[in-house]
Amino acid sequence: MRKFLLLITALILTACSTPKALDGKVLETADNLFGIYKIDVKQGNLVSQEMINQLRPGMDKKQVKFILGTPLLIDPFHKNRWDYFYDLKKSGKQDTKKRATIIFVDGQLVSLKGDFRPSNESKPMTINTTVVDVPKQKEKEKGILEEILHSLGIEYDEKY
Repeated sequence: MRKFLLLITALILTACSTPKALDGKVLETADNLFGIYKIDVKQGNLVSQEMINQLRPGMDKKQVKFILGTPLLIDPFHKNRWDYFYDLKKSGKQDTKKRATIIFVDGQLVSLKGDFRPSNESKPMTINTTVVDVPKQKEKEKGILEEILHSLGIEYDEKY
């Protein structure tokens, strides 16, 4: 009877522990089971090489923010350094990890560090625009309220 109780106690204690391989690493038993669904986890700013290629030395902070978006980290001790991180885990396993650090001097872009490299092409940045002629508006008739205000000597300005 004692041996039976000792065996049951040993089985219960080993069932509560984390299984380990011979090299000491924790085995991922739940990940290997069939039918377990793990979602894709995206964290940070999605920065692509095309976005980095649009950056030019001398751009101000507003222009960089327009291209790359708001930085994930602005260090309070280094106000001229912006950090962009992107992390993608597919089905619980690390898939993509990117980092870009932008350095400003006197509010102007001077340096780029991280996993991206600026392109060697010196194409000017172009924005597709279309020119549209807007016809002049006809002068609008005054309403009753505008007539009353005008008779009292108060000028109503439509700009505001």
